[in-house]
Formats: sequence, C-alpha cells, structure tokens
Amino acid sequence: MGMYERFRLDGKVAVVTGGSMGIGEGIALALAECGADVVVCARREGPVQEVADKIKALGRRSFGASVDVLDFTQLPKLLDRVVDEFGSLDIMVNNAGGNLDRKMHPLPDITEAKWDEQMNLNSKTKFWGTQQAAKRMPNGGRIINISSIAAHQPSPGFGTYSTANLGVIAMSRTMAVELGPKGITVNVICPGVFVTESLTETMKVTKEQAEEMFASNIPVGRTGRIEDCGAAAVFFASPAAEFTTGQYINVAGGQ
Repeated sequence: MGMYERFRLDGKVAVVTGGSMGIGEGIALALAECGADVVVCARREGPVQEVADKIKALGRRSFGASVDVLDFTQLPKLLDRVVDEFGSLDIMVNNAGGNLDRKMHPLPDITEAKWDEQMNLNSKTKFWGTQQAAKRMPNGGRIINISSIAAHQPSPGFGTYSTANLGVIAMSRTMAVELGPKGITVNVICPGVFVTESLTETMKVTKEQAEEMFASNIPVGRTGRIEDCGAAAVFFASPAAEFTTGQYINVAGGQ
C-alpha cells in the first residue's frame, strides 16, 4: 500500500455524533471525501439530513438520524441499524457535547444538576459511544473522541466542561490499552477555538466579534476551521494511524 492509499477510507463505514453542524459536520464531510460511507446523527433532524445529503452528493452512502445522546438507549439502536444496513461499523466519532443552556457556570456556584448534565453530555456520552461502538467492531476499528483544549487549562465559567473533557482523555487512554488486542484504536482530538453557534451564543457575540476577540491570542493568527479537525480525524481513522492509539492531538493553532 502506497502512502496516498494509507490515508484513504474506501469501503469503511463511519458514524459521527453531533454531526449536523460545526466540527461534527466538518469531520463527517472529510471522512466522506476520503472514501468512507458516513452516518450522521444529532438532535435536530433537519440539519442532520442536510449533512447526509451533502455526503450522498459525494457518492457515498449516508443517512441522517435524530438521536439524543443523553438518552442512552438511542445510540445502541442507531449503531445496530448502521451494521444491519451498511454491513459494518469501522469508525466511530464521538463528537456530540457542549453547553446546553449557553451560560457560564463558575464552579463555586454551580448546581449539582448542572454539574451532572455537563459531565453526562461531555464525558459519559463519549464513554458510552466508545464502549458501544467497540462491541460492534469484531474485526477491529477506529474510535475518535472529541475533547477540547479546555481540558488542559483553567477555564473560569466552564470548569465542569473542562473537567469532563480531561476525563475523556483519561478514559480514552485506558480504553486504548484495553481494546488494543481487539485491533481497535482509540484517540482524541482537542479542538481549540472554533467560532461555532455554541460559542457565539454563550459569549453573546457575533462571529466577527468572536474572531477578533480570540484570533489575536492564537499563535497562527486565526480561529479554527472545520476542515482542521476533519484532517485530524481522517488521520486517526486511516490505515496510516494503525500504530497510533491512546493519543490526543491539539488542533488549536499553537495554543
């Protein structure tokens, strides 16, 4: 296999949670451009179907599914459907996460309910997606968990989010060791500042204001683009990364 072919994903079947927009959409489209059939899921059915249509336009198989990852009965049903309809599950990207109420919550004042919600959304869902995908990968596979640069630094107002995402890295490292003998790799992408809908709504700024606010503090001089995380996901999903597991990569412009 030549080096170019080592980055191809032809014949592989992928699932991307939180795939209806932003980083999730970028990853889904990148995997499809490199040859994979990609199923996308998110809570909102309309946007997720739009991404599925873009994937089909690339000549790949796809469908969009309305799935709430916080209902832990829904994802296993989706993965079973993927295996039944597409024949396998080779790549799992656990991307869904964020901040549901788009508000900052300092740790000294956070409620127990908000703490649990953030831990469930940003940590438990990644564990559940990893475990459930691995059960459906009898011939090996690739699991990619999306964390955050916030995992590595103090994050006033977002302390629970930071804590949950650091936990994703620790969980993924252990899963990588435990699943390695089964031919399954587990790696993590930690995005830096990406001007997403969640970010602008939480910070109460426009996209232009967010770019101006954050770009000056990023060594490469700009915020992230969805294709930046897409490229990292393609590497981790590809044959080129078959000897890379239990690792995280910061896609953060040098932060």
